[in-house]
Amino acid sequence: MTRPVSTAYLRAFAPSRFTSAASALLLTVLSGCVSVNQQHADEAVGDYFLGDYARAEQLIQPAAKETNENFVLNNDRLGSAALAAYDLDTAEAAFLRSYEVINSVGVNDGGRSLGAVLVSENIKVWKGEPFDRAMVNFYLGLIYYIRHDYANARGAFENALFKLRDYGEGGDKADQYRAVESNFALAYLMLARSYQRLGRPDLAEKNFGRVRELRPDLAPLADEALNDNSSLLLVVDYGHGPQKATAFDGSIVGFTPSPAEAGPIPLPMVVLDGAAQELGGVNRPPVDMLALAQDRRWESIDTIRTVKSALGTGLIAAGIGDVALRRRPDPALSLGLIGGGLLLKATSQADPRQWEMLPRTTFVLPLRVPPGTHDVTVEFPGYLGLRQMWHGLFVPQTGEATYYMRMDRYNPGPFTWPPPSMAQASSR
Repeated sequence: MTRPVSTAYLRAFAPSRFTSAASALLLTVLSGCVSVNQQHADEAVGDYFLGDYARAEQLIQPAAKETNENFVLNNDRLGSAALAAYDLDTAEAAFLRSYEVINSVGVNDGGRSLGAVLVSENIKVWKGEPFDRAMVNFYLGLIYYIRHDYANARGAFENALFKLRDYGEGGDKADQYRAVESNFALAYLMLARSYQRLGRPDLAEKNFGRVRELRPDLAPLADEALNDNSSLLLVVDYGHGPQKATAFDGSIVGFTPSPAEAGPIPLPMVVLDGAAQELGGVNRPPVDMLALAQDRRWESIDTIRTVKSALGTGLIAAGIGDVALRRRPDPALSLGLIGGGLLLKATSQADPRQWEMLPRTTFVLPLRVPPGTHDVTVEFPGYLGLRQMWHGLFVPQTGEATYYMRMDRYNPGPFTWPPPSMAQASSR
């Protein structure tokens, strides 16, 4: 059956600064034959961007239980919706299921391991790009961090810093790679904070130092004393992550928009009980997912192959053009171009699936505030309506409280702490 285009999905993306290629991709993804559960999961993406996290979570859950090629994708989607709705139990379970399959050996090549026994061997399981996988681990770490389970948070943030693949160039080296150190400053930052709360200042300092090495502009945010003395931590997702862009032949040619096309990331301000807080430079974005998507180290080998298809199309066109346009074409040159193009295209198979809920960046805002309950607003000056207000956020006498926010124009609040999902969980 044909998958209808969700009007909520299109309304949610209407004000976004996506390129025409990304818009075309959305329509491509929303076409084809799918199960009813998968159709509901796709439609839930629109509800998520409209701020209706509870309904998005409800729509995705049936599809997330189906052990098919979209098992990881739908659990990633469910985790995003549940985290934004503060249904932490559901979010943790969803991201753990995704993590288990992502890290299972041989899911897509016939080998099996315990983590993937539920997923059929004869399907191509979507695992996402390396930046998708890093964010699965990051969100797991964040959930544990919110719960003050710093040991598990440390493990999850370390998993987000897996070695990246630096691919070889050309010929038979296309699938070879060497391990390169991760440049995911966001995970290093939260790993350092986890070590602080585990009483390991030596390892905390090491990871804060790595943040400053990777991103000197984050030096104020990677200050040991500031983070150690923080009593209120706001983790704020902003914007839309990278979208796969396709060529006319359906092959993936990269990710859109680029950071230059999207423009600079705006900086947030925090208003506490009606007073703007002095952030001292800690409100700089620790990561730009659009920039990571342009870095080939953060692309999977499958994506590299599909990019080769676009290159192959160009070579074929050049070979045909040599024959058609030149008075005295060079047969060897023309056949070489066409043959090279066919070889490149033969190794490519586009997969347009993607985790749409990824943000462009995740801000980490440590604050030192008095204990008690506070009204907190995060807003982006100059971006009319882009703000979120919470009443009654609790800050303890000792230690630190952590709160997550998903910024969207359609979800400004005001909200009251605890949200309904937290109140229901505590009553069970």
